[in-house]
Amino acid sequence: MSGLGTKLPELRAVGGKVSKGETIERSEPRRRLPMVAGFFLFFMTVLVMDHVIRSGYFTIQKVVIDSPLLVISQGSIERETWRKISGNYLNVDLKTIETALENRPGVYQAVVRRVWPDTLSISVIETQVIAEYRQLDRSEEKVERQFINLPPQNGFSFRPLLRGPERYRAVVVDTFHEIFSLLAIVNLEPRSLSVGHSGQWELELRRSDLKLENTFRVFLGRDQIVEKIERLVFSFETVLSHKAGLISKVDMRYDNGFAVQWHDDPEDKKFQIASVIKDDN
Repeated sequence: MSGLGTKLPELRAVGGKVSKGETIERSEPRRRLPMVAGFFLFFMTVLVMDHVIRSGYFTIQKVVIDSPLLVISQGSIERETWRKISGNYLNVDLKTIETALENRPGVYQAVVRRVWPDTLSISVIETQVIAEYRQLDRSEEKVERQFINLPPQNGFSFRPLLRGPERYRAVVVDTFHEIFSLLAIVNLEPRSLSVGHSGQWELELRRSDLKLENTFRVFLGRDQIVEKIERLVFSFETVLSHKAGLISKVDMRYDNGFAVQWHDDPEDKKFQIASVIKDDN
């Protein structure tokens, strides 16, 4: 036998061929590592920020009033502001402070600003026009007194009285704002505006250009309150102004006209009914 004629065995790699699936599985831990690191970094950032915000850092040190005050004392504004501060410079609720200040008699509007690094700046618009709101319970008795700051440009010297259940409070205030400018056209002052639990509205008026303190009541019904006031203003200017001091009651609960009761009515029951047609041309 010849050694040259002998065929040598083929050499092969031990361990076999690596499959495609095994390659993907081995690369997945490498891909997850940046995601885990990013999540950990984000988590640590949140913890640090939470610690800074909740801790004693960035505490508010000063409250500054940057508008002149003529009606309200500066001390009362500062004390109310400090009472409503919760948190630090970064997370203090400015809206809560503004609302608390605007609930104080004489503050029509309050604006609170942050001034870096530790100060709150307060700007106040004052008003001397304040209405009293008396909340009624189910028995129509007043159970709570509240004060409502009206726009300073209204400029009347008396304190209007608004009455009604709590659910009507916003509607009564808005209605008062609407009718005030209408009544001023004919020199009528709204001394009181009220609505009962049944939804019946009533208004007490006084002629502002008369020295006498004579007032008269106006019955408005349940709906279209502003429209009825507009009709009253037109009727007053047309047929009632020269008898303003004699009016006791006016009933506007009619579709077109109205009824008047006079102070000199001996029976105090009779109403004189009138109808006024407004010419829009």
